[in-house]
Amino acid sequence: MNKFRLKSTFLKLAVIAVLPVFVSSCSKKVVSPEVQKLQSQQQLLDLNSKLNKLNLSLEKELENVRILVADVDKANKKASESADDAKKKSEKLSKNAGDNKLASQAERASKKAAKEAKRATKINGKLSDANDEVKGLQKDIKETESKLSELKSKIDFVPNE
Repeated sequence: MNKFRLKSTFLKLAVIAVLPVFVSSCSKKVVSPEVQKLQSQQQLLDLNSKLNKLNLSLEKELENVRILVADVDKANKKASESADDAKKKSEKLSKNAGDNKLASQAERASKKAAKEAKRATKINGKLSDANDEVKGLQKDIKETESKLSELKSKIDFVPNE
């Protein structure tokens, strides 16, 4: 019986020694307000870095849009001129139906107009993609700014001890 009592007492002591360690390791970590404030400030710095990168990307994309707008204007103008030229040559050909030289010129003008129109369409597509990218970056910037203001208010409300 003495042996059983010794085992029982040892088991109770082991449970009493291990239980606080187990409870403290499973419980929520208690962090001082100062540490919370420092962690929040670190998050704030990270968000500011992200915001700066987004703003930089936005400026680069806006510059790309400006360039594409100029390219689109040139391509549209060129396509319009080519189409007008093809139309004029086609009208001349309809007046002189048997003229092979005029037929060849009209065909080349028509092919050139189609090529310019295709190029203008391609550049317009790039411009559309760039505009979508700008919208996405602006959305990301708004979200990041919102998170920043939310975090700043949290930092302001952390009590100092």
